[in-house]
Amino acid sequence: MTMSKITAKLRRKNQEQYRMLGICILLSVLLVSSFTIMYFSPSIQGFLPPGGDTRKLMWLMLGVVVIGCLIFTLYGSSLFFRKKSREFGVMLALGAQKKDLARQLFEELAAVTVKYIFGGVVLAVPASWLIWKLFRTLVINTAQMRYSIGFTGIFAGLLFAAVLSLCILFLGTRFIRRANIMDILNAGRKTEMVREIRPWCGKLGAALVTAGLFLGIAVPQLTVRLFRQGMPVVWNAVYLLCVAGLYLIILSSVGRTKKGKNPEKYYGNIISTNLMRFTARQTTRNMCVISLLVFVMILSAFWGVMYYYTGVEGGSEAAYDYSLHYPALEDQIGREEIEALAEKYGVEFAGNAQQDGAKTPQEEAGVRQDGVRTLQEEAGVQQDRVRTPQEEAGIRQDSQDSEMPSGYEELFSLELIVRYTGRDMDGQRRYFDVEYEKLSSFISASDFARISGTAVSLKDGEYLTVANTGSKENFWVGFDCLNSIEHPVTGEQMEPEFCGTVESDNLAMTSEPFAFILSDADYEKFSGRLTDEWREKHILFNARHVQTGSKALASDADSDADSGQADGSRDAAGTDTLSGKKCTCGTGRLCPAMYDFADALKREYIAHATSLSNHYKLYDAHEEALALAAGKEYGYTGEIDMSPDNTQLISDWKYAPFSKILMQADAMEFVAVFVLLSLYISIISLTAAGIMSYIRSVTIGMDNRQLFEDLKKLGANDAYEEKVIKVQLRKIFAYPVAAGCMIVGIFSLFLTYFNDMRLETFEARMLLMEVLLMAGIAGILYVVYRLALQKTKQIVGIALEKM
Repeated sequence: MTMSKITAKLRRKNQEQYRMLGICILLSVLLVSSFTIMYFSPSIQGFLPPGGDTRKLMWLMLGVVVIGCLIFTLYGSSLFFRKKSREFGVMLALGAQKKDLARQLFEELAAVTVKYIFGGVVLAVPASWLIWKLFRTLVINTAQMRYSIGFTGIFAGLLFAAVLSLCILFLGTRFIRRANIMDILNAGRKTEMVREIRPWCGKLGAALVTAGLFLGIAVPQLTVRLFRQGMPVVWNAVYLLCVAGLYLIILSSVGRTKKGKNPEKYYGNIISTNLMRFTARQTTRNMCVISLLVFVMILSAFWGVMYYYTGVEGGSEAAYDYSLHYPALEDQIGREEIEALAEKYGVEFAGNAQQDGAKTPQEEAGVRQDGVRTLQEEAGVQQDRVRTPQEEAGIRQDSQDSEMPSGYEELFSLELIVRYTGRDMDGQRRYFDVEYEKLSSFISASDFARISGTAVSLKDGEYLTVANTGSKENFWVGFDCLNSIEHPVTGEQMEPEFCGTVESDNLAMTSEPFAFILSDADYEKFSGRLTDEWREKHILFNARHVQTGSKALASDADSDADSGQADGSRDAAGTDTLSGKKCTCGTGRLCPAMYDFADALKREYIAHATSLSNHYKLYDAHEEALALAAGKEYGYTGEIDMSPDNTQLISDWKYAPFSKILMQADAMEFVAVFVLLSLYISIISLTAAGIMSYIRSVTIGMDNRQLFEDLKKLGANDAYEEKVIKVQLRKIFAYPVAAGCMIVGIFSLFLTYFNDMRLETFEARMLLMEVLLMAGIAGILYVVYRLALQKTKQIVGIALEKM
């Protein structure tokens, strides 16, 4: 038999190893390339703010994806070379030259690598399209969320493939250099025994994981709040304690054995108990990587679900469905223009509940007309009878002395100079109090009572802070922050007294750091000699659809029929819909016609905007004047793109209009991007963890085939051998999943609690949802376990169960 025939025969025998290596390469390139194609697509890049935290987080996740795929592919490569060593050793024993074998090996590697890399890149495009299509079907379907190929993503996938090829080439080169015939022939017999593991090893590991997470998450927050000092960047090294702890936990589960009080049972299961100890170090490293992948997949999915939930709930507590605010000098749309649009789309203003059955702003905001605010009651929290800031300020919750708000309201606010105390951080991460000076909005008590239906009683010199529904004080600025109020024309000042907070999402979002309420007397005093240059106009209204087919819908339907266009609008959930589709929602607000009305209102509002209101969100005219007077550059000057199709307009614009429908639908577009990428990262991590677990399980059968044959000769039946296999596979699957779930559970709990030193009802629900995610992932990996069990039994020659 010639050398070429021997080589071909050995290659055919090891064909499965080539296939396994190829599958690892294919999946890595496919997952990374499809992710980068989506991430760099124009649709995704258009939604991610340049230089924002979300984009940075996406880059971090992209790094996790690349590292995870590299790890499990290189692990598959190491197993390939381990099995290839026997073929290599046989050829050396028969007199083959190492350089000839090396050339032949690299030719084979090149053929396998190029073939499967090409397949991965080619399949990445349809795979990303299918995932995108599925996501649009199940989560959000909007005109802006169209699939488009990011050619930068294809280049990034090819770059990853090149790096992966170089890593495999490096492993092959190292394999050739270390090739020694005796070492090669005995490679499969080598063991990695560890010393006897002490009983406290696993407990110490759990303590290190908990300590690392506490030091990394809780301590920085505590030092900031207690000592006003942030921890240095190097402090993040404490997370290495988690890595050491994880290693000890897995090592203890793999390598620890004990006789206990029943030595007979120990000796009866000695093979099941000690088999994994012969490869303890390699197995431990492998299971640690799987645990980290489990951590990444659960955390990514958790973040995605949390962002989705936040997007759905965003703005839902606002008392008015629509609110506009703009400089009083600007010739913006008013009631007549809004009524004309409403008539066009078959919409009318919604009055009070007794007249038309619609919910009042108070009911939608969660305020009872016969008592106090019921946020705590809705959350199931027992109320104690401590006087609220509202009660101390004389805010009356009964509606006897205040008129119910109508469907349409207008008011003016004053732009006054305020000095307030906030916090800042220096280059040494020290936090300190600082007094800011800027313009803020002030509303009269009577105007607030009129739009909210809640009577407010304030004495002269007192003020209330307008907060978002259910909001709590943050670290950077408190509700009682005001030090003084100054008339911008006369310079007259007042040092007001804080009397509590009131909640109004519509007003709270119009001013920084807050909008404030003054008594009617103080409001009139500051209004004196104040021109419209220092006023803003506010329009707030509720609306509902009252026609099943309006003039606008009919005309849009005709135009669409003529032009053949069918993507002119979206519904409240973001679903593409024909503008001409008749509404069957009765008096519901979240319907296609209402979305069309809200979108048309936004476009009209933008069309009327001038340079008076074309400012970035954090722009403040008084701050700009102070900066220019001091010879400094002001960072928030300049104009923004006022195109209605600018996806960043609402988040960037100081005078952006508010609409529940648009806010939820448009916010969902941005959130959907994060959800899509987060869940896809979770899928990639799950795939990598499943493949690594499967390969490791099958390797047990391959490495110990001779052992199982010897057990048969000693009288062991299939049931005993199956029991031995199950014990090993359960360790491989159960321990990494349990460890990863433990780490991510503690991480999420610490992160949600120590972020603001409390655990909200919403956060508790999210943690419960994370537990459900853990159960779902465990179920998927259980299916992989069953497949691995069947394959391993086939390898060792155990009769397979009938499926």
